[in-house]
Amino acid sequence: MKSHSYMTRALRARDPRFANILGKLGYERRDLVVTETSHPLDHDGDGRKGGSLKREASDNLTALRKKYQTKTGKRPFRQWDAATIEAKLAEAD
Repeated sequence: MKSHSYMTRALRARDPRFANILGKLGYERRDLVVTETSHPLDHDGDGRKGGSLKREASDNLTALRKKYQTKTGKRPFRQWDAATIEAKLAEAD
């Protein structure tokens, strides 16, 4: 019967954090080696953790947001698209 120590279980894990930490300690698996440019929490592809892709705000959307704010006195929710803001403006009439 094989022994199942912490290291053998950790080396079998698919989590790349284990591969990174254990690789620094000298226990490396070839299929789980994490390089400095790839991070498991890299969302925008720049090699660092965090970040997100920015949505391009169109001129129409910006104008609708200003119109909504002047009409209602409240700022519109940032995730609303142009169709939603137009519907809210129609409700406000």
